[in-house]
Amino acid sequence: MATLKKRRGVWYARVRWYFDSIRQEKQIPLKTDSKVTARERLAKVNKVESDIKAGMNFFFPWLHENSSTTLKRFTFSDAKDQWLKHREKSKIRKKTIELNKWSMDLLVEFNGAKKPLVSFTNSDVNCLKDYLYKKGYSETTINIHLRNLKCMMRYFLRIGRIDSVPLIEQVKIDKTDPIYITDQEFGALMELEWLDVFYKRIFLLYRDTGMRLREPFMAKLNDTWLDVPPKSKSHSARSLQLTQGQRSIFVELDDWCRNGYGSHLIDKGHHISKKFKKSLRYINSDESKHFHSLRHTYAVRNLLQGMSIYEVKLMMGHASVTTTEQYTKMNLKRVAHDFPKLVNTNSNTTKFGNGDTNLWDTEHQSMLYVQQLKQIEA
Repeated sequence: MATLKKRRGVWYARVRWYFDSIRQEKQIPLKTDSKVTARERLAKVNKVESDIKAGMNFFFPWLHENSSTTLKRFTFSDAKDQWLKHREKSKIRKKTIELNKWSMDLLVEFNGAKKPLVSFTNSDVNCLKDYLYKKGYSETTINIHLRNLKCMMRYFLRIGRIDSVPLIEQVKIDKTDPIYITDQEFGALMELEWLDVFYKRIFLLYRDTGMRLREPFMAKLNDTWLDVPPKSKSHSARSLQLTQGQRSIFVELDDWCRNGYGSHLIDKGHHISKKFKKSLRYINSDESKHFHSLRHTYAVRNLLQGMSIYEVKLMMGHASVTTTEQYTKMNLKRVAHDFPKLVNTNSNTTKFGNGDTNLWDTEHQSMLYVQQLKQIEA
């Protein structure tokens, strides 16, 4: 039962309940300093106490001009605004907030802004999937929106806005092998005359460190160690030991971000990934390949050179070895044909960072620099 509580000379109805062993409380102003009047109004609050605990809001007559108590529905529009505010206060990454907002916009578009959140059922989930399919979204994108929907619904269940969460199952996606960049493809990228040497060098850095696209922008260089903070995708910190060659590339990239052209860009990572995709298309690479393929390439190259799955997990910063195991399910004997310089024992190789990189890489970079300097001097 609700109880009376006096604050600053005015009475309130205090409703208390427990959810997941956490005490919840809602105080409803009774707009009176008279205890008699307060008790009369408390009785009306107690009539809808169970609904209040379920997260419903009510317009009581003493709060408004209405002559009777009416229910205020918690709509999808309300849910969107409240959940996004909660996510922002939780210091979620900006990119994640943008994905959350995109999902909520689509959800409101599908359901309508005024539909009550409590009315969303299992049938609505299936209709939402069909709706997203018709809009042309891929299975992966649809699953992102479904995960965001489930996260939002669970939040409102936790705070008592809804009593249950509908069954939200991911769209089944056939497993495919990680998509990597072959030695031949990477060599062709390095030979592109129109591609600036700077981009060739940072593509090399990403391939030989396995960093995610935006990790260099949040990492700190400590001598030869590059410390990646827990802000990255896996939420776990890790450190990468760089060679002198990799260190010089990172310093160049960091300066580009802070003082060079990168400092003028809204999204440095998007710029770099677009440049890489353009380069792949120029060499007629498979359209399925993209910037993240460099990270897959790092894993494949190290496994081919005998690094254990647990070492690869540590170096890549995976939260679980289960994620890393996707690479062990590949036919590495078949994959080895795409990296002949790594598996050919007669090839002249030297250590460069976390794995073996052919002398072609470092020597070719030096040659390109000499050519570029001659062009500048001329």
